[in-house]
Amino acid sequence: MKKSILFVCLLILSINLKAQEEEKYYDADDRPKFYFGIGTGVNTFTGLAGLSANYIIDKTLFLQGGLGLSSWGIRSSIGLRYDQSYTNGLTFGFNLARSSGINDIVMTFDSGNGSVNEVNMRMESVSTLNFKTGYNWWFGKHNTFNMSIGYAIPFKNQPWAVTDGSTLSPMEQQILQLVAPGGIILEAGITFGIQ
Repeated sequence: MKKSILFVCLLILSINLKAQEEEKYYDADDRPKFYFGIGTGVNTFTGLAGLSANYIIDKTLFLQGGLGLSSWGIRSSIGLRYDQSYTNGLTFGFNLARSSGINDIVMTFDSGNGSVNEVNMRMESVSTLNFKTGYNWWFGKHNTFNMSIGYAIPFKNQPWAVTDGSTLSPMEQQILQLVAPGGIILEAGITFGIQ
């Protein structure tokens, strides 16, 4: 199923949705150096909901930063983004993202037989190295909508600790692994050029 979703996303991103030749929205030397944005998704550099900042280093190379809320606490990141074109086109990037973790949380798991298992835990801070590719659609004079896919490599495999002496079942560990930072990236965002 995951491979099918990944294939469909790659297919969508590789198709240029414009039938006509792209218009040049602006002179590349006349565009803003700073772009402010919002983003959402899974394993993204901005988290489930967050803010992004992009600064042009050289023509199509951007320094990129993000700050937002994730399933594993506050997410902050820094990285680079390369755009293939000044207008609509492919984009490539990598980020180093850090999730703060949550010191004291009670997780509730369904045991499958109707009973509930509550576990006191600590979600430890964890970093990921994110590699992504996507597509930018320019609108207006200096604004973009983008969608990206990729993969986040976690620096810790099990960034959690049980604090009440409970033992996690294999299914509970799999659930935590799905929620923990790392894995497939599905990202969407909008940026606005600041003159």
